[in-house]
Amino acid sequence: MGLATTLQNVTDHKKVMVDDQQYSLISEWFTIYQSHPGWQRIHRQLPDGTFLDRQMYSLNMGQVSAKKMASLVFNQKALISVSKHQDKKPEQTSPDDYDNAENNFIHGVLQDNHFYHNFERYLEYMFGTGGIVLRLYTDRGKVKIRFATADSFYPISSDANGVTECVIASSIVSNGQRYTLLEWHEEDDSSYIVTNEVYKSVDDKGNDLGMKIVDWSVLPEAFKNMAPQTRYSKALYSQPTFIYLKPNLANNLEMSSPLGVPIYANAKDTLKELDEAFDMLWQEFKMGRRRIVAPSSQLESSVDPVTGKRRFTVDFKEEVYMPYSTEMSGGDGESTKPTDITLPLRNESIVAGINDLLHMYASQVGFSSDAFTFDSKTGMVTATAVVSENSDTYQTKNSHETLIEDALHHMCQVIVELAHNDPSVQYSGVTDIDVSVNFDDSIAKDRDENLKYYMTANGNRPVMSQLESIKRAMSVTDTEAQEMLDKINAESANVEGDISDIVGGNGKDGEANA
Repeated sequence: MGLATTLQNVTDHKKVMVDDQQYSLISEWFTIYQSHPGWQRIHRQLPDGTFLDRQMYSLNMGQVSAKKMASLVFNQKALISVSKHQDKKPEQTSPDDYDNAENNFIHGVLQDNHFYHNFERYLEYMFGTGGIVLRLYTDRGKVKIRFATADSFYPISSDANGVTECVIASSIVSNGQRYTLLEWHEEDDSSYIVTNEVYKSVDDKGNDLGMKIVDWSVLPEAFKNMAPQTRYSKALYSQPTFIYLKPNLANNLEMSSPLGVPIYANAKDTLKELDEAFDMLWQEFKMGRRRIVAPSSQLESSVDPVTGKRRFTVDFKEEVYMPYSTEMSGGDGESTKPTDITLPLRNESIVAGINDLLHMYASQVGFSSDAFTFDSKTGMVTATAVVSENSDTYQTKNSHETLIEDALHHMCQVIVELAHNDPSVQYSGVTDIDVSVNFDDSIAKDRDENLKYYMTANGNRPVMSQLESIKRAMSVTDTEAQEMLDKINAESANVEGDISDIVGGNGKDGEANA
């Protein structure tokens, strides 16, 4: 809709700080992620005057790499833990540390909003399109978490900590009419202010923002529970109720913009080459079908008495036989025999080329060079595991987790503040909390490779206590690890016992103590 330019002309609010040109880039990134970029459409005129119009075969590596990165940095096994703030961290941890009102409430909110499932999915959108937004609010006694994609977010102001004010746009269609909701997140010296405005499109196709609706009684049911404006006092809220999250990458395409870029923003040429190579592989199979040329005089035919058309004995739908005029052979009988002109397949060299491009692409988007491999047997791209903490993939994963962890801290803080300050929400905890995030690196590490590295580095001697090994391997607290170690030691003592209990008597076979 050219919404960025439209919002810059709205006089009731502050102006957005980006233009439509930046959102044209976001639109292009969406087409890459959704596997229909402009380069995949083949449309050209052939020598006979007809047109070749088809969609290129695609590996869809934009979506594959975004999904892989999202699953590496956050998955269903990740754990968010909340406790009351402590100036001094305890040296020993136990399950009781997180059995509190704050942690139980946070996990209840996350479960109600299906957060773990939705967050991984939206992280994929973030890596594929440049950013996502988390919007937190209360509704009928519940804390709600709502997501929005990069094309719905318009920054108004920003500082060193990121975007501080913004507009979040969303649209619905009701009774054949398009309505657009604009959420203006602004602030003054004393409050964070969220203003909701609804516009109704006047264009038949819904391509415009339309007119602002003043009488809320005529709004569709989806907007009935909204308040025109909500003020969050800075005395009660430490930060805004929205969170803009982007990949931990510098926006080198527009350095003054606070918006993020997808992981493949600088690898579009490689993505295009990958699609062309993959399309070439499938065209190679088509071109490699068996073809036999034979003089038209040698192909028996007859005239259909009904249609009057000539029918050949062979079925040309099989694309095996191709007739040609014998005049081209000069009357040489030997050269007019049917001839097999099937071209040899070049699939092996094309597959090798695809893998070379995959290695280049992996390095461009932050993975190790061997992260992706094209398997010619299955026709699929497989992503190899991260084998060590020194790999590029693992380092890139940790880099993205830095911003994600900050966003999760922000989210938990806003959740408890919303719950504490809304009388309709049942919450008995405090707002001064500590948040820890365990991203569960087990899916990204090769345990055997890490063990080999540490043993070699320390001369095959232990590098940590058995208690610490249990704690890290099982992802348990100090208290739980100690309980496991005590059981292991007790079982070992019972198994070993005393040698005299095994051989009996004075140690000689068959003899017993007197």
